[in-house]
Amino acid sequence: MAVAFVTMVYDDAFFLDIWVKYYSRFTDRRNLYVITHGPQDYAHDIAAGCNIVEVNRRAPYRAMDSDRFQLVNHFCSGLNFMFDWVVYNDVDELLVLDPEVGPDPVAHIAGLDPRLEVVSALGVEVIHRVDLESDYDPRRPILSQRKHMRINAWYCKPCITSIPLRWGPDGHGSEHGTYNLSDDLYLFHLKWFDQKFHTDRHADRLAMRGTNADGSDLVFGAGSWGWSKFEYQRISNDYLRFTIEKKGKGFDFTEERKRLKESFVQGKTGFYSTDWFVDGDLRILPERFVGLF
Repeated sequence: MAVAFVTMVYDDAFFLDIWVKYYSRFTDRRNLYVITHGPQDYAHDIAAGCNIVEVNRRAPYRAMDSDRFQLVNHFCSGLNFMFDWVVYNDVDELLVLDPEVGPDPVAHIAGLDPRLEVVSALGVEVIHRVDLESDYDPRRPILSQRKHMRINAWYCKPCITSIPLRWGPDGHGSEHGTYNLSDDLYLFHLKWFDQKFHTDRHADRLAMRGTNADGSDLVFGAGSWGWSKFEYQRISNDYLRFTIEKKGKGFDFTEERKRLKESFVQGKTGFYSTDWFVDGDLRILPERFVGLF
């Protein structure tokens, strides 16, 4: 079974390096596809041996992000005619197989029943507790330095498909009407893994603001990229108030898995998705995951 992995980058050298090094441990780089939104010279060095697809980047406009993801939808759907499974994730997201199940996420995906058609992974975010953990050291794996995780249903994405598929914006939800949540695959979202890094990254994204014809602000990207500097810092500081293992659940997400499956429904736009929820009680990463990337 052939599996392709796809991501898209713009000014994301740091995460692209992690993405390529992680997946190339399990599959040939010829199965990795990196779409660059405009010229991204660093990608040719970091992703040497991968398939690099450079697409035009227009002058900023309001629908830029939604149009960008329409391209991703069509590109991945095309690959479905040549691969048994296609996986798309943002460059700061990695699919990880529970080490209790096996060492190779690509082999695991290749062995999925194709009749499932679309498979979701459980989304967990890596949180930097700056009061308890040091700044990121690039000489060491992230999961050797960060142990605080939270579930975020927004990242329980239907990111693995054996059929041409239309995802919702940024891959949150899809047009597929069956919810198949893997018991073994986790989507690790790395955005918040280091406070200094993600604060600087937000400042860079915020500087991309433009102006509409009527003089109003034109903000690019979804979610937190559009927050003001003050709002972003306030939300970041909230992580310091999260409890840690107060509920005593450890890495058991049985209740959350049940909620995801029961809340799966088709929305007004025609896309199927689940409830969005997060947990303010951080979980400690089990030792078996330490050092995986």
